[in-house]
Formats: sequence, structure tokens, C-alpha cells
Amino acid sequence: MPKQVTTAAGNRYCQARLKAAKYNSELSTRATAVKHLPGVTEDSLKKYELDINRPPNIVVALMADAYACPELRVWYCANECPLGKDMQEIPNMPSERAFIRLRNSIREMDKEMQTLSEIMDDGLISDNEMLLIPKLKNQFIKTRQRMDENLAVLEKAEKLGHFE
Repeated sequence: MPKQVTTAAGNRYCQARLKAAKYNSELSTRATAVKHLPGVTEDSLKKYELDINRPPNIVVALMADAYACPELRVWYCANECPLGKDMQEIPNMPSERAFIRLRNSIREMDKEMQTLSEIMDDGLISDNEMLLIPKLKNQFIKTRQRMDENLAVLEKAEKLGHFE
């Protein structure tokens, strides 16, 4: 009877590996998973999954590729990388919903692009226009997140050969 993951079960890296094991049985154990993670030892993978050590970004990229889990990169950037503080996690959702969210965001961006164009027209920013800038930034960030969601959907589909 195979051992069940207990301590590491709440760890995002472990969760991604175990989810990927449904498609690739070699990812079901750390010992065989490291075959897909060049330069990563079983001991270091264990430490990453038990939250003893944080993996370097290159290892997260290897995991994301090996596990067909591109959203792992964004999760790392949003939660563990000091440079990614403005990144937002990619929520787990069906690919169709990610597409609909992007389409809706693009419609909203058309309006915001018109506003930005009007602000930039004279090359100056009035006090009233300055008040609009935070709203514009938020819409751009929201659209970037929606694009990241769809890029993750496409990367996953490319690896798995189907949409989830």
C-alpha cells in the first residue's frame, strides 16, 4: 500500500505534483518526480514540499513545466518572490470561464483606453485626470491577470492535449 502524503499535503508544490501524478504516475513519489526536475534532489524536493526551504525560481519553473501547472509560477511570484508583490494568483476555474473573464475585461479596457487617450492628448495631467489614474491602473492590472489566466489555460492544454 503506498504511503499517503500527510505533512506536505497543504503545500502548493506538493499539491501540484500530486495533481500531475493523475496524468503521469512518475510524479506520484518524490523519488521518481525528481527525474523530471533536472538538478533537483529528492531531499531538496522534500524540503520544498515540507516548507523547510523555499525553492529558487528556476526550480519553480521546472516544477511548473514538469507538472503541467503554469499557475504555479504566478503563485510563486505572488506569494514567495519579493519582486512579484503586485502579481495576483490565478484562481482555479474552468478554461471557458477564464476566456469569458478575459473577453469581459477587454471590453472594459476599450473604455479605459479611450480615457487614457484623452488624458494623454495634451501631454499634461490635470488634477481631475490625476484622480482617474488609479482606476486606470487597476483595470490594467485586472486585464493582465485575465491574460495570465488564459496563458495558463493554453500552456496546460498544450502539455495535456486537452482543456481542463
